[in-house]
Amino acid sequence: MTNPTFSFDLSMTRFVKYIVSPGTQRFALVRSFDDEYSPVKDPYRRMRLAVQAGRRTGKDEAAMNSAVQNCRAQIRGHYIDIARGWLSFIEPRADTVLVSSGTGRWHTTDLTVRVTPDLVLTHPDGTTDALKLHYYSDPLTPQAAEITLWLLRQTLDQTHPGARPMVLDVRRRREYTRVKHSPGYASWLESEAASLAFLYRRHRAA
Repeated sequence: MTNPTFSFDLSMTRFVKYIVSPGTQRFALVRSFDDEYSPVKDPYRRMRLAVQAGRRTGKDEAAMNSAVQNCRAQIRGHYIDIARGWLSFIEPRADTVLVSSGTGRWHTTDLTVRVTPDLVLTHPDGTTDALKLHYYSDPLTPQAAEITLWLLRQTLDQTHPGARPMVLDVRRRREYTRVKHSPGYASWLESEAASLAFLYRRHRAA
C-alpha cells in the first residue's frame, strides 16, 4: 500500500460501520466523523476497562460485578448481559495472560484506518489471540465480523505478530476467527475507503 495522499485517519470501528451501512445513511454517518470521542457519551467505557482489569488481575468475576454495581441504572441491564457473556467466554480461558498491544494502521491512497485490538491474550502453550469485542445490543453481523478480522490480520505485524485474530460478540458469546482470503477482498475495501473519503471531502467542502 502507498501512504495516503489525503490526510484522513479513522478508527476501524467507524470504517466497518460505514461499509455495512445502507447507502442512504452513509453521508449522515460521515458527517458524524467530525464528532470527537467523549467518555461521557460512551456507555460501555466502564465495561471495557473492567474486562481489561479482570484479565490483568485474574479476578474477572469481581471486575464484572463492580462494573454492574457502579454503572448507571439505565444501562444496568446491558451491563448484566455483557458480564454474563464475557464470563462465559473467559472461564475456560482463565489461564490466559493479558499482554500489551499497539495500534496498527491500514493505508490506502485515500484513507488510514487505525486498528487496535481490545485485548491480546496469551495461552499457556504460547499461542496468542488478538480480540476485538462487540458489546452492543444489536447482534454483530457476519459481514462486519469478516471485515474486522481481515483488518486485524493485515495489521498484526504492527500490533502483535503471530497472534490469531478473533472477533467476539460478547453478549451472544459468538466467536469469529475465519479470515476472508478472496483475492478481490482488498480491492473491494480500498474502493469503500475511496468512497468514504470522497463523501468526507464533500462534507468538509460544504
